[in-house]
Amino acid sequence: MSGGGQSKKQVGVANAVSQAQLDLEKSQLAQYNNYLNQVLSGGGYLPGVRQALQSQAIQSVPQQYNQLGQQLLTNLGSRGAAGGGSQPGSGLLGSGLGQLYSAEENQRSNLLNQITAQGQQNIAQAEAGGLNAAQIAGGVGSGALSNATTAAGNADQASSSLWGGIIGGGLGVLSGGLSKGGIFNK
Repeated sequence: MSGGGQSKKQVGVANAVSQAQLDLEKSQLAQYNNYLNQVLSGGGYLPGVRQALQSQAIQSVPQQYNQLGQQLLTNLGSRGAAGGGSQPGSGLLGSGLGQLYSAEENQRSNLLNQITAQGQQNIAQAEAGGLNAAQIAGGVGSGALSNATTAAGNADQASSSLWGGIIGGGLGVLSGGLSKGGIFNK
């Protein structure tokens, strides 16, 4: 058995395992970077999600307020304040509808602002996740290097221990043979 053969094999195996771990981490990091790029380019959302949320906010608000507008007209009409035919509506009608339309636009604006704010939070979380993923990948890489170094050191130590035992045993036999009462002193 040669002294460095086992060590080279163990280092080779450790290097292969380390490379496999590193390749896996690179793949996962690339996937996360792709996700992060999509979130950043989408204003904090994956493709299509932001547009869907904005569309929903823009379309749902008028539906709610159309119903309220009809209720207001019915209520004022029952009091004769809505006008009708050639009769103008009262000031209550104009005031009520103005307040209603203002509230509608405020709600739409608030919903759109909430979408933007949530997008910014999503970006911050995605960036923090990217930094965490990079830190984990760095830790795996240094851990793999450490494992390879430890394996090589252990293999060298085992090889040295084997030769040390053989040489030490041989010297012990020789010293015993040379001492008083040894095989050479008879």
